[in-house]
Amino acid sequence: MDPDSLFERARSLHGAGDLVQAGSICESIVAVQPNHSGALYMRGMIAFQQDDHSKALSYVDKAVALAPAQPNFHSNRGLILQALGRLQEAIVSYDRAIDVDRTYVDAHYNRGIALQMLRRPEEAIASYDAAIALEPHFAEAYLNRGSAQQDVAKTEAALASYDAALAIQSDLVEGHFGRALALHQLQQLEPAVKAYDRVIALQPDLAGAHLNRGNVLKDLLRFDEALQSYERARALQPNSVEIKKAILGRHFERMREPDLIENMSLEISAMEVEKECAALRARLSILDYRAVHDLEYTDHLIAHGYNDASVVAANTSFREICARHAATHAHSDDLKQIKITAGECEAINRFRKTAPRYQMPKSLPSCLNENNDWPAIEDQYMGSRPEVVFIDNLLSDECLAELRKFCLISPIWKREYKAHYLGANLEEGFVSSLHLQIARELQEKMPRVFGGQDLTQLWAFKYSSDLGRGINVHADFARLNLNFWITPSEANLDPTSGGLVVYDVPAPSSWSYQDYNKNEEQIYAFLKQHGAGSRTIPYKCNRAVLFNSNLFHETDKIRFKTGYENRRINMTYLFGRGLQY
Repeated sequence: MDPDSLFERARSLHGAGDLVQAGSICESIVAVQPNHSGALYMRGMIAFQQDDHSKALSYVDKAVALAPAQPNFHSNRGLILQALGRLQEAIVSYDRAIDVDRTYVDAHYNRGIALQMLRRPEEAIASYDAAIALEPHFAEAYLNRGSAQQDVAKTEAALASYDAALAIQSDLVEGHFGRALALHQLQQLEPAVKAYDRVIALQPDLAGAHLNRGNVLKDLLRFDEALQSYERARALQPNSVEIKKAILGRHFERMREPDLIENMSLEISAMEVEKECAALRARLSILDYRAVHDLEYTDHLIAHGYNDASVVAANTSFREICARHAATHAHSDDLKQIKITAGECEAINRFRKTAPRYQMPKSLPSCLNENNDWPAIEDQYMGSRPEVVFIDNLLSDECLAELRKFCLISPIWKREYKAHYLGANLEEGFVSSLHLQIARELQEKMPRVFGGQDLTQLWAFKYSSDLGRGINVHADFARLNLNFWITPSEANLDPTSGGLVVYDVPAPSSWSYQDYNKNEEQIYAFLKQHGAGSRTIPYKCNRAVLFNSNLFHETDKIRFKTGYENRRINMTYLFGRGLQY
């Protein structure tokens, strides 16, 4: 049989799904006619379908060289390169296909996907627009355009894209899911719940839909229904950290079942440690300020009797890392990754997995200081404009001592920030029965302030002693912010500073999270425009600052003594929801 007849036979077999026989025929054609571009191309695409991407590229490259005027050759070469992770080269191939035939829809569409994978959403949108202009009923192009539009916060446009996709094909799960996300972002909460209901009707075992449905219900304050959605998501994906965090946050709001909260937090913490260890292995480097902190941390553990083999081995590794790279207590503003050996990595990971956690008592007679005149403090806050007061001797001596031990001994400082400080979050182990007892007592002793305001978040930060600065100016999405300090006052080298600066102009309710929490330049410009004043509350151990979370605030300049126990630690409780005035 002549090569052209064999090729037609191969095409027929390929269309019928017989890849092995079709591939064999293509190879026999190429054996006798090496320049048969059609057989080379088909053999390459068969290899692509069999997930042998390197072989696929080899065959298709030869076909493209022989027949450069075939747009599908270039376009599918792009798909192969995309599968190999060579996205920039894939885009070049898509461009060549379009140069040959500007009406080649698949090249525009796949180019959009590659651009989106490269996090170039605006260019991706343009490619999807081109595909849609050529093929107005291309539902997947509308779907992907909607996703790219969400990437650049064009949420209303994204919603229109999802609606267009669903008008073409009404049972697209991805379309209903994207539509639900967009409705939630637009704060159209009831329609968002219905959209997730539609997703679940189409795909009942999609854990992400149950999780996100729970998030919407939570925003609607339908807490019990939200918890049911979270639990369903967890049943579908029992090992998902994201789902467990959502459930933890839901229980935490009403401070239900303290033991469940603490146990789930520990379970999540263990998963986060595994991720932390895997990242360290992949990177084989550690931030300089983290290495200094962890050397001090393991020194502290050993000095207090926590001297098992994993602590000692990690301490030795941290000491060698710091000495080898001349890491000291002083830091530059630049982040410096220090290379570590595989042996040091394993010693650090073994320690992180077995580090001791200080066991606080389940409860105390009182967490708050009973000697404070709490009704007078409540009156002071209610009468202040703006709403800012400070409270000295917030905690009982016993509670303060327990929190200090918890923060110095427990492996809770998992988050690393560019400004050289560490964070501890509820979702990563920073919670206990005493943490929750503090919140309950605040609600009992100051009912006009805290009554009806759920505890919504809890975190802490620990700073390098000579850092000079702390958290940038921002506001928080809550009604009340209680910020208090637990490092001894003697550690502060400047008693007139080291605390908190609170401005008297609140964040606009129309601002997004990015605006009021991340955009420092915009915030300072807004404060200047509105003639904002500020109040500085100096640092003092066991002093709390209670204020309206909508008020912009930032850490004052920091200058503390060196040494592990002298590192400035602040804790933050958020109550209620807002930006509300």
